[in-house]
Amino acid sequence: MIHPAAVAWVVEASVADRLTLPEGEAVDRDDFHAWLWERAPGLLGIDEGTVTAADAAARGLVPTSLVIDAAAAPAERDWVAQLAFSDAEWWFADEAAARVAITIVAAVRGCRVRGLRAEEAADHVAASRASFGPIAVPGFGVVRPPWEDGAAGVAADGTVTIFIEPGLGFGTGLHETTQMCLASLAEWRRRGGRFGRVLDYGSGSGILAIAAMVLGAGQVDAIEIDARVHEALRANAERNGIGERLRVAHELTAECGPYDVVVANIIAPVLIEHAVPLCKRLTPRSGAVVLSGLLATDVPGVADRYAGLLGSRPLVRERGEWRCLSFNTD
Repeated sequence: MIHPAAVAWVVEASVADRLTLPEGEAVDRDDFHAWLWERAPGLLGIDEGTVTAADAAARGLVPTSLVIDAAAAPAERDWVAQLAFSDAEWWFADEAAARVAITIVAAVRGCRVRGLRAEEAADHVAASRASFGPIAVPGFGVVRPPWEDGAAGVAADGTVTIFIEPGLGFGTGLHETTQMCLASLAEWRRRGGRFGRVLDYGSGSGILAIAAMVLGAGQVDAIEIDARVHEALRANAERNGIGERLRVAHELTAECGPYDVVVANIIAPVLIEHAVPLCKRLTPRSGAVVLSGLLATDVPGVADRYAGLLGSRPLVRERGEWRCLSFNTD
C-alpha cells in the first residue's frame, strides 16, 4: 500500500466547452473551472491536457501541423479551448476532497466524471528540469537552462553561452528559426559588425535580445506584444547578467532607434506588414536585418519587400523546412 503522504488523488473528467451550473448559469470551460476552484476544498491543480500540432491538424483545427511556436502558444493557438470536450484532471491531496468535488460537479450539465485514481507523488520540478538539457546551436554556441551553474559569455574560440528558462515565451533554442537567427547574430559579430543598439522585434523569451547583449550590444529593445511574458523576459536577462541593458516594451514608438541590428523571428505576413517601420529604424549603411519564421515559399515575397527598402539582397540560411534572411547594408 502506498503511504497516504506520498499519494495524490486525481479526478478524471470530460468537460464540454459550454456548461450549465447548478444555479442555471451557462458558462464556458474556463469559467467553470474558476467556479470549481472556489467550491472544491483541497483542489491542488487542474490539468486540461494538451493538443499537439499533429493532433490539431488531424482534428481539422489547423490546416497544417507545421508551426513555429514551440513554447508558450499564443491565445489563437489554444487548441484545447477549441475542443468540444476536453479530458481534464483535477488533483487533490486526499481522497475525501476528491470525492467532495465529484459530488459538487454531479449537478453540472456538460461535465462527466470518468474516474478517480491514486497516483504516487513525484518531484515534478525535478522531472521537468531533467527533460531540459543544454542545446548546442551550430554557428553560435550553447543555450543552457537557468538552473545550471556558470555565466553567460563568449569563449576565446568565439562560441557563446547563454541561459534561457524553457517554456516561458517562444524561443528556447530548439527551433530551427531561433537557431538560424542566433547563428546570424554570431556571424555579424565575427565580421566585426556594429552592435551598439539592437532591436528584437517579437521577442518572446528574449533569447535573441539576450544573445545580442552577450555578443556585445550596448542596448537592446525587446518588443513583445504579449505582456504575460515580460517578467520572464526580464528574468532571463537578469540570469545572463545583462538586465540593465535591456528595455522591454509592447510596441515600437517614435523614440525607438536607430539600430545597428534589427532581428525579427515571427511569420511572413507580420514581417511584410512591418517592413517599413523596421527598415526605417536601421542605422544607414552600417546595419544588419535578420528575419526568420519563414518557409521556402515565404522567401521571395519577404526578400523582395525588404530588398526594395534596404537596397541589398539577403543571404538565405536553410534548416529543414525553415529559412532565415540576413541583409547587410554595410
